[in-house]
Amino acid sequence: MATRATVSIAKREEGVSFSEKPNKTIVDIYHHYDGYPEGLGVKLASYLNDYHIVNGAGREGDTLFNGIGCMAASIIAHLKDGPGNVYIEDKDSPHGWLDYNYYVWGDYYKSIWISIFDGDECIFVGKPQALLDKYTN
Repeated sequence: MATRATVSIAKREEGVSFSEKPNKTIVDIYHHYDGYPEGLGVKLASYLNDYHIVNGAGREGDTLFNGIGCMAASIIAHLKDGPGNVYIEDKDSPHGWLDYNYYVWGDYYKSIWISIFDGDECIFVGKPQALLDKYTN
């Protein structure tokens, strides 16, 4: 049985709480199976844990994203390993029966945060390391 989830990339903005779903996202990704926090959540957090967002390229080997669009593209590339499972969500025809909604929040020179919603209930808010601490043994 599939554990369906979406991963939405959102820009950090003043006055917008990480424990509320944002009105606007950069891109929404549909993830068909293993969408539970111990699966998809840990995969996202493990990937994002040492990264930061800058405006401009760094040195080779730096763990950075050149803006939020770079982060979004990199997350898609990290999740997509072949046909199926990972799709760009069609905002006009979104998938139903979702088990979880993830929001990855970022902006230039600010730390990356992740929110997880089970339906309308926010079950996690924190930096990637906090997610790893909570959902891994």
